[in-house]
Amino acid sequence: MNEKLVVIISASAVFNLTLVALLSWFKSFKRTSYFWLGWMFLATCVAILDNTFIFIHKGSIILYHLALFLNVSWGAYLILFVKCLHAPEKHTISFNWKLFIPSILYFLFLVLSIFLPNLAQNTFIASEQHKMSLVGLICNLTICLYSMVSNIVLLWKESVNKGNNLKIKELLWVMLILQLMAFVPFVFKFDLDYILLYMPVFGQIFFLYIFFRLTQSNHLFQDTESSILLNNELATKYAAIRINDEKATAICSRIMNLMETEKPYLRMEYTLPEMARELNILPNTLSMILNSKLNSSFPDYINSMRVKTAIYLLNDFYKRNLTIETIAYESGFNNRTSFYQAFKKQTGKLPKDYVQKRI
Repeated sequence: MNEKLVVIISASAVFNLTLVALLSWFKSFKRTSYFWLGWMFLATCVAILDNTFIFIHKGSIILYHLALFLNVSWGAYLILFVKCLHAPEKHTISFNWKLFIPSILYFLFLVLSIFLPNLAQNTFIASEQHKMSLVGLICNLTICLYSMVSNIVLLWKESVNKGNNLKIKELLWVMLILQLMAFVPFVFKFDLDYILLYMPVFGQIFFLYIFFRLTQSNHLFQDTESSILLNNELATKYAAIRINDEKATAICSRIMNLMETEKPYLRMEYTLPEMARELNILPNTLSMILNSKLNSSFPDYINSMRVKTAIYLLNDFYKRNLTIETIAYESGFNNRTSFYQAFKKQTGKLPKDYVQKRI
């Protein structure tokens, strides 16, 4: 394989992925899904860099073990990335240590290597010789299986939950196909040369595709429309909508009737486009009416309906032996944090304070 070609392609991939990782972390201040997207970029970037240095016989033992440490839990980044896409209203980064057990175990291996230095050294030497030690084999199989199984499970969940955004399914399907094309030949042949070109070329194309699809489409991956607020951009769009007061009032009645009869807000992933389809109106029209007639954004309106349901359930908190988590899920919230935030915003109290006050 042409060494110069490999270096040029890999250098391009490392530059591009490092840049989008930094941009992702910058954008994570507004949306937490970008935080985990940045780690997906960085872990892949470090792996490409490590493989390239090993290929040109300038490998670094520190870079090698860093690449494995970051990538054995690559599936965790994917899981948390998709989870954050489903909860755009959250602005705090939640960390589930159980998802990072592979990295924790690898860290313990590195600690053990302090006392038995040959462990880490032999693993690295084997990689330089284009071979696999037992540790290297376990780590690479973990990377492959964890990422693919996570992807498959996420796809299955998206298929089961009918309300989910089709664009997330598109993302996961494309990712799974690329993973199969990368990992299956690698697992059966352990062909480093194949990975050397595959990861920089197809890997960076895919990750750049994700990043630009996220940034260029305003509502592409939003399963809730928490970012739809009455800002200047939407105000401009509303100015183009012509609807008389009588028709707007009629739509308001249809909205309230839908909420009362169908209770769609109990679906955790209920979105503004879904509601617009059920009412047979355009999403922008629906958003305008919610803001102008009901003085509420879509997420606030849906959360207000969910909080009403939660209050009803909290009245029977002890009688039915319920838990706060159960009430949150039965009311349509997908996690305890979003439930607490919405409840406090609507009532000025936390759920537990409301229960205690009724005792």
